Amino acid sequence: MKKYLALFLTFVLALGVAGVASASTVVDRTALEVKEWDDPELMLRIRWSGVNFYEMVLPTGEAIVIDPYYDDPEGTHNEYKYTPTDLPGGEWVYGADYVLLTHGHMDHVEELPSILSKYPGAHIVAPEHVMPSLVWQLGLAYSSNHYFHAAGFADKLQFHGFILETCRSNHNLRAGPSWSELNRSRFLNEDGSLNFYELYRNIYEREIMNMRLTTDDGFTVLIWNSEMQADGLGFEDRAWFYQGTEPDLFMYQVAGASFDYDRRNPNYQHMGEWIASVGAKAGMPEHQQHFSYEELDTMAANFAVICDSKGVDTTFLTPETGVWYGYTKDADGNVSVYLVDGPINK
Repeated sequence: MKKYLALFLTFVLALGVAGVASASTVVDRTALEVKEWDDPELMLRIRWSGVNFYEMVLPTGEAIVIDPYYDDPEGTHNEYKYTPTDLPGGEWVYGADYVLLTHGHMDHVEELPSILSKYPGAHIVAPEHVMPSLVWQLGLAYSSNHYFHAAGFADKLQFHGFILETCRSNHNLRAGPSWSELNRSRFLNEDGSLNFYELYRNIYEREIMNMRLTTDDGFTVLIWNSEMQADGLGFEDRAWFYQGTEPDLFMYQVAGASFDYDRRNPNYQHMGEWIASVGAKAGMPEHQQHFSYEELDTMAANFAVICDSKGVDTTFLTPETGVWYGYTKDADGNVSVYLVDGPINK
């Protein structure tokens, strides 16, 4: 089976150069055509900086940061270290007009103070229940110093350059609670009084905000950060938000839980069928620090096979960290991906 998969991967990589193919393909990122940063055809510029840390730059110039956090080089949680720079987040990013936070875990928010120090006027959007967690963990001033937007369960927010729609979900399942999690004393202050913020943070920090961005030019990006579970459903049960929506770019969660918790022998079927149900024109993984580039390409090849079996034409890209990519869309709605010669400081 592995032999045939390798042959298929070679085939789809050969097909997957920028442009439109007749079937789902995996992009050969080493063979992508290069476009200049200010090319008027580019409808989205995007860069991955490790874990779930992404940046987007719109044609209108707005800079969007998503879940700013670098891989911890001393940590053991991430098998692969994809952090592209030694700079703090605020010095690394192209800009930060908006910061979108999918949830409140530290591996999604730790660089937020650095970014807000450099870009104090950034608009921060997060699930409404995550706000106390951010204030508590990061020591951020809540409403007086920054633009905080608390997104509701099914919200629609209008910003410069794009519309943001939200759909809240949950994090992955996990093993039963440990004693430390059941011990109520962890929510008490030294004097025995209730530490409300610590209690609230633990209840809601796993709440996730999935998002759909629609730019003023009509380019759509669906970002789904909750995970597929072993039963093939997990928290992907709000089908109205994703199923058949045909976004121009679909960013899907590929943490280990999405593959029956077996990262080295993953079950691709549930994830592949779910991705196919979206009907995206282009696909890109997120939260991919548990996998090598080779594994991610193999993963995409499996998803392409499943999408083909469902009659879906999706072009998959495994992005390299620290590299800018650009997407275009022609008059017929066909989406193509390119390397972009950047960044250019804002």
